[in-house]
Amino acid sequence: MGTLKNFTGLYSLSKTLRFELRPIGKTLSFIEKTGLLEQDKHRADSYVEVKSIIDKYHKYFIEKALSDFQLKYESNDKKDSLKEYFFYYKLTNRDENQKKVFEEIKTNLRKQIASRLKSQDQFKRITKSELIKEDLPEFLTDKKDEIALVKEFDRFTTYFTGFHENRQNMYSEEEKSTAIAYRMIHENLPKFIDNMSTFERVAVSPVAESFHILYKEMEEYLNVNSISELFELSYFSMLLTQTQIDVYNSIIGGKTLDDGTKIQGLNEYINLYNQKQKDKSARLPKLKPLYKQILSDRNAISWLPENFKSDNELLEKLEECYQNLAIFHNDEDSVLERIKELLLNLAEYDLNKIYLRNDVQLTYISQRMFGSYDAISKSLCNELKSTINRKKKESDEAFAQRLSDIIKSQDSISIGSIDSALNSMSEEYRKSVVNYFSALEIYNEESKQTVNVYEQIDKAYLDVKDLLNEQYPSDKNLAQDKINVAKIKTLLDAIKELQHYIKPLCGKGDEAEKDERFYAEFSTLWEQLDKVTPLYNMVRNYLTRKPYSTEKIKLNFENSTLLSGWDLNKESDNTSVILRKDGMYYLAIMNKKHNKVFEINNILSEGDCYEKMEYKLLPGANKMLPKVFFSKSRIDEFNPSAELLVNYAKETHKKGANFNLKDCHDLIDFFKASINKHEDWKNFNFKFSDTCDYEDLSGFYREVEQQGYKISFRNVSVDYINSLVEDGKIYLFQIYNKDFSSYSKGTPNLHTLYWKMLFDERNLADVVYKLNGQAEVFYRKSSIKYDRPTHPAKLPVENKNKDNKKKESVFGYDLIKDKRYTMDKFQFHVPITLNFKSTGSDNINQNVNEYIKASDNLHIIGIDRGERHLLYLTVIDLKGNIKEQFSLNEIVNEYNGNTYKTNYHDLLEKREKERQEERQSWKTIENIKELKEGYLSQVIHKITELMVKYNAIVVLEDLNMGFMRGRQKVEKSVYQKFEKMLIDKLNYLADKKKDAEECGGVLRAYQLANKFESFQKMGKQSGFLFYTQAWNTSKIDPVTGFVNLFDTRYESIDKAKSFFSKFDGIKYNAAKDWFEFSFDYDKFTSKAEGTKTKWTVCTYGNRIESFRNVEKNSQWDSRDVELTSEFKRFFVKYEIDINSDLKSQIDRQNGKDFFEGLLYLLKLTLQMRNSKTGTDVDYMQSPVACDGVFYNSEECVDTLPKNADANGAYNIARKGLMIVDKIKNADDLKKVKFAISNKEWLNFAQMKPYLVD
Repeated sequence: MGTLKNFTGLYSLSKTLRFELRPIGKTLSFIEKTGLLEQDKHRADSYVEVKSIIDKYHKYFIEKALSDFQLKYESNDKKDSLKEYFFYYKLTNRDENQKKVFEEIKTNLRKQIASRLKSQDQFKRITKSELIKEDLPEFLTDKKDEIALVKEFDRFTTYFTGFHENRQNMYSEEEKSTAIAYRMIHENLPKFIDNMSTFERVAVSPVAESFHILYKEMEEYLNVNSISELFELSYFSMLLTQTQIDVYNSIIGGKTLDDGTKIQGLNEYINLYNQKQKDKSARLPKLKPLYKQILSDRNAISWLPENFKSDNELLEKLEECYQNLAIFHNDEDSVLERIKELLLNLAEYDLNKIYLRNDVQLTYISQRMFGSYDAISKSLCNELKSTINRKKKESDEAFAQRLSDIIKSQDSISIGSIDSALNSMSEEYRKSVVNYFSALEIYNEESKQTVNVYEQIDKAYLDVKDLLNEQYPSDKNLAQDKINVAKIKTLLDAIKELQHYIKPLCGKGDEAEKDERFYAEFSTLWEQLDKVTPLYNMVRNYLTRKPYSTEKIKLNFENSTLLSGWDLNKESDNTSVILRKDGMYYLAIMNKKHNKVFEINNILSEGDCYEKMEYKLLPGANKMLPKVFFSKSRIDEFNPSAELLVNYAKETHKKGANFNLKDCHDLIDFFKASINKHEDWKNFNFKFSDTCDYEDLSGFYREVEQQGYKISFRNVSVDYINSLVEDGKIYLFQIYNKDFSSYSKGTPNLHTLYWKMLFDERNLADVVYKLNGQAEVFYRKSSIKYDRPTHPAKLPVENKNKDNKKKESVFGYDLIKDKRYTMDKFQFHVPITLNFKSTGSDNINQNVNEYIKASDNLHIIGIDRGERHLLYLTVIDLKGNIKEQFSLNEIVNEYNGNTYKTNYHDLLEKREKERQEERQSWKTIENIKELKEGYLSQVIHKITELMVKYNAIVVLEDLNMGFMRGRQKVEKSVYQKFEKMLIDKLNYLADKKKDAEECGGVLRAYQLANKFESFQKMGKQSGFLFYTQAWNTSKIDPVTGFVNLFDTRYESIDKAKSFFSKFDGIKYNAAKDWFEFSFDYDKFTSKAEGTKTKWTVCTYGNRIESFRNVEKNSQWDSRDVELTSEFKRFFVKYEIDINSDLKSQIDRQNGKDFFEGLLYLLKLTLQMRNSKTGTDVDYMQSPVACDGVFYNSEECVDTLPKNADANGAYNIARKGLMIVDKIKNADDLKKVKFAISNKEWLNFAQMKPYLVD
């Protein structure tokens, strides 16, 4: 199995081809004359309004369905009741089993709500045509205008298919934030239970005296006998509807009546009470309002429009947002001031009941506090160590991993616990998280300095204040006003910085014991602050919108079933046919009043002709054959025997207890005979298997469907077609893209090849490409006006690519930027099926693993996200030999014998510099994103070429592993897009330059990856793609496998002495003129356990030291360090004789400066990657010799990595070798585990088992 030939035709998939439609003859004038565009433009506008009406109906339906519904309350130990939820919610420090039970309870409660909604009769119709035709008109009753809008879609109900699919997410029982059940159980129920606890305190305080007043004022809205009933667990079932949520929130926050009368809520009474309490600890916590029901929350931000209609509206809303956050309201401090007060007074709350989310937010805080992302987690593990017993025979590494896993399993951790853990560490760790928040300081990426978050907001507002409070000139375009856009962005970024700063304090939200006094205030303030998020997105989208519009409207040509299908028998219903002439293709849409013009009796076929497609399809054979052959109108014609009818009624042909193979075969024979009698279906010329070969009906039906597709062509006179166009009886369009242009050169793009292949005799002989129904026609109006070309014809145009030898180009025609948006366009979207006959699984992992197991000609491609290179690629064989290694900074293409190079690295560097200069402008960020996407498509082309050339698997970094990496040129989000694009490409890898019937050609495309679902479901393999952890792949010696496992940070003199005392030897080798540190890792750490532990590191060669240069405004700088000389100078300074016992002399030292300096020099010795800021210098230098030679990437042979990023790609590829080895040695391929432990990796890199025959 040396080739990929077995990886073709594995599974089918769908694509939508997109073309332009160019009106022919009088087509456009008839379209304009008949008002077809206006009709569909009106329908498109009405569609938006009807969606809003449907949403109102959804809200009505939700209210009605849940108004008298009760969640299960009492516990029967089935993990599905409110009481069980309450019990587990109140548990502190839930263990893993309790967490699982709690999740199960939440799941079952969600299911109850979802089941209630889906069981309603109305729900069964909510996505069907009956909603539009019957239910909405009945719901709207006397609202004549809205009924009229809905009636416009009586025949166009399919308009709402996508919208219905989206709204179905609301009714999901899954843990999705867009679902009703999720909102109630995951968001409102925790708040409700927290309020129960808060209310207990309020009820025994003087505030309770106001309960009767509040009850009396709100009595007409209440369904209870006392205020206290609202805070009993059983009452939660009443709060599933928006009506009751509003009442509950009014009890908490008050209500303003229509006449302006203000009814005070509990929080206002609590506030009045708290103002009298000088002792802050005596103050009462406030109650939390519940979130609105799904859909009702869409109008939660009353001041924010759906879209900005003008520059001034944007400025007005931004000012309004700022005022809402920064100004006094109702005798209370502003939101921003209250947040500040909360942070400054954090220490006055119960810190053991205030939580930080244990995810990237906590690692960020750790990085800001200590310059290390894992400092906090290490301190927590260290403290946990004293409370957890070590298991018998548990290694240091296993114990450390168990402690780490316990910490990681906690969704949130209290500030009190973190501060306690930090206090138990050495002096440099004794910092408080409380002080982190009360300092109000954030790190500004632009200035590279720490700034006060509030001063940053104030300064940003002062800079933009005049702009926000004055009319913006109508003759100017705000989006083009770089200075003012930057000011707007700076203000919004400053507010978002505050939001990111306090977000960790949200915790997870379902912690059992919370400081309700803190969280009642914090939750309210967080919700107010979070309103900046939708504003931020709207402002960014408005100011970065393209100068053109991509908005289009769907055209129907007065026919609700337009293009629904292509079948010859349905042409008059779907009013569309495809024509072909001289290699060009045309779409003819019949005028609804002339929908018989293509019937055989009407068409003429003399003289010059078009070819008209005649399409036949036998769809859904399992339903269609019985429906036709047993129909009352035709049963006599097909004449089934009495015995067959009896058996058919007994269903003995179906799989199950009554299945009878003979009866099944009799039915198949009847179907075969009937097909040969059918006026249309007999023309398919079916070639069926022998009846005795079928095990059941499914095999027969599959053959019918695979062969029940036929395309042929019939001549139709050009004159006849022209006359139909001339008379307005058909609207004729050329199906067009650049490949159909007379100027087109080179190989057509794949979509053009797919389209042509639909009608190619080679395809029709054994169908791979199938034309599907449900095509659509769109119209996009021009949105750019131009009065002169961007580059006039015959004038030289400078080539942007500086590497292009040809510096200028001259064109014989005008060049117009974004030309396609300067004119009205008709568009044609047509779905097709690729590999129509394939019935295999779209998960090909088993096939791939069998191929790998048997293959002796396999290669591995490793791809690394570099620090100096966008991506780096290395190809190795099964012996670990490097076959190719190169940077993907530069993409090389050849065309017409010329070589064209594009250095994307330089382009991105230039754009990044522009972005910094333009104060991180939104537009530049968008441009960089587009540039990266263009780059990725080029990279994917290169990778897929290599996969086929080398029969190679590809190994990528597993982004789901959460391994912290820094300074990569391609950030995670872009890399993930790259992975998705690569999978999409490998789903159907067709080389347009190959012969169509050759392996890898368009008729036999490779399928080398699974169909994409989600990154979470993908696991560690998608066909030929494998994912591995990037741990110690770039900073490992590729020759010896040595990695630095030391922590060389200085903590104290005693710890430093202890550290150096563990070395087996520290000496100066006079013969070699270097210092040697010999050691056994086992004395220092358990991380090397089970791998080679004894090493000698030497001060051979130079290192590059990176540092903040005070003389250069603390910018990063670097200098060369000749290690051995530096050590000599250091030892001379401290009067240490290098020719005597160094270890004992080091032990006699007692100065902090000495040990800090020595640890730093050791750190440089162990530093394998050496990069010089602002230059191309980037090399690897190993401190460990192999047979007297130290690996240096600048001096090594071609079979070793040529730089640090190449080393990363090489070692990711070698991890691929480990994966291949696991597959080849597996007894059961279904049970192969691709996870690679650090121990396995180090052993592999050090022992190199692949070199052994």
